Amino acid sequence: MSYDRDSNPRQKKSLSQVFLRTDWPVIKVAEGIEEWGISRVLEIGPGGGILTRALMAKPWKLTAVEKDDRFVEKLTDYFKVGAAEYPGQFQIINEDVLRFDLGSWLRSSKEPTAIVGNIPYAISSPIVLWLLPYLQHVKGVKLLVQLEFAQRLAGVAGTKDYGSLSVYTQLRSQVTIDCKVERACFTPVPKVDSAIITLKPRADILSDEMLRKVEKVCRACFAQRRKKLRNPLKQFVMDDRLDNCPIDLNRRPDAIRPDEYLELTRWIYNEK
Repeated sequence: MSYDRDSNPRQKKSLSQVFLRTDWPVIKVAEGIEEWGISRVLEIGPGGGILTRALMAKPWKLTAVEKDDRFVEKLTDYFKVGAAEYPGQFQIINEDVLRFDLGSWLRSSKEPTAIVGNIPYAISSPIVLWLLPYLQHVKGVKLLVQLEFAQRLAGVAGTKDYGSLSVYTQLRSQVTIDCKVERACFTPVPKVDSAIITLKPRADILSDEMLRKVEKVCRACFAQRRKKLRNPLKQFVMDDRLDNCPIDLNRRPDAIRPDEYLELTRWIYNEK
């Protein structure tokens, strides 16, 4: 069945829409999650459907969540007419993904699952923060995101990319930048390059309560990232206790690794 990429509805700038014009990134995503032995996929924001078609070429149950009703209608018609050409099962939901009940959808089946998407630049952080609490219930996540954002997620302590988002993400997942995707691969051509990232569940699962405490400490520290660690910690502990801190207080917040923020938080709250 033919598909005219040039027939995509016009870009909605309000939704930060850009569309892939080449197949290799979506093939890489589909082949990557196939290695995980999954049978069910959630696609975030299918848009014109270039990734959707790569996913439907596999014998998977695919649920796509799309806010733009123009694409919902287009993809519904496309896969209805061409159902015989695709081994996958297709369902599309016309909804803002940030309002989609991911927990309920995951509980509806115990099948091995992956989450994928070419996600809008403007809401990349909210989407990642929305799905991270559910990461332990899926085999993994592969997203096409702005390169700079990918570098922040995978940021290493002591680099300019490292920040509270790096800590937040890495304490919940194993983050890998799979590859760079040049801006010329998109239309309209954006001003920045993109990347495919993988988020996999961590072997050690931290409690939600502990993660919230780490985030509180981390946000306070990065609010004064140019100061030595001693300064932001004064809001959590008395001065006389700071001398017993297990982390060198002469270091700056952007030099503290995620595991050290965890150690620091456990010390602050007297938890083992």
